[in-house]
Amino acid sequence: MTAPHHPLAEAVMAFQLEQCARGVSAHTARAQKGDLEKLVAHAVAHLWPGWAVKPRVLRRFALELGERGLDPASQARILSTARVFFRWLFETQRLTSNPASGLRNPKLPQRLPAFLTEAESRSLLDLPEPGDFLTARLACLLELLYASGLRVAELTGLDLQDILMEQRTLRVLGKGQKERLVPFHAGAQAILGIYLAQRKAFLAARGLPPSAALFLNQKGGRLTPTSVRTFLGQAIEHASLRAKVSPHALRHSFATHLLSRGMDLRAIQELLGHASLSTTQRYTHLDLEQLARTYEGAHPRAKKK
Repeated sequence: MTAPHHPLAEAVMAFQLEQCARGVSAHTARAQKGDLEKLVAHAVAHLWPGWAVKPRVLRRFALELGERGLDPASQARILSTARVFFRWLFETQRLTSNPASGLRNPKLPQRLPAFLTEAESRSLLDLPEPGDFLTARLACLLELLYASGLRVAELTGLDLQDILMEQRTLRVLGKGQKERLVPFHAGAQAILGIYLAQRKAFLAARGLPPSAALFLNQKGGRLTPTSVRTFLGQAIEHASLRAKVSPHALRHSFATHLLSRGMDLRAIQELLGHASLSTTQRYTHLDLEQLARTYEGAHPRAKKK
């Protein structure tokens, strides 16, 4: 980014400090930082005197993102950050008008989330044999992701105090610092118990201090989302599942399988921590194949002669 004394960068730094004070997640703060670095670089390259620019100038920035070959999702995220930033400039009276109010995202292709079948989920979850700390940790990571539908960052953010073992419930801090309670089944409880025993033995054997974090790395610190995605990606590959299935597919599988077995959509919304029901409704499209099979078998006029 440009030097801190530059007027463009000064406003960005003030915005980032305020965002941190508001409690945005570390992931969001990092993404916003990268997005605004691109905006500042464009502004400097095109000799903007300050942030008081015309809407057409911002449209030029949006066009340039596409010309650089960024995918529509990345463009949309950067422009979303730009809108939040310019709205803040306007609301804090750094600007007399908001030039980004009409800034539009590129049209995104309609993509349904990838998910595993129930058989594929079983193959993946039965893969690790929890015999030591590392295998017990992997088994527990997989089981809790599928049992509770957590995001990877939510899983790594869990502390020991967030595990309500007798109630078989997790206290989860989700997006926007919103807390929710998510249940897990008896099978996940058993694997969690095995991992906790291995975790205790691991800390004692290494002479490491106690940690509040549930999932630990080999140095006794909190496991990062990046490490978890790596481990899960390796497990998915080892299980010989379909290509292009990400670790996040366990969350999608959780929602899809609950829906296919009759759980109410609003209950699934609550478990997933979605702010809007429309976000959860995309899972209804994933069950169309099963719905079609049920229809073919049930409708009297659909039966083949």
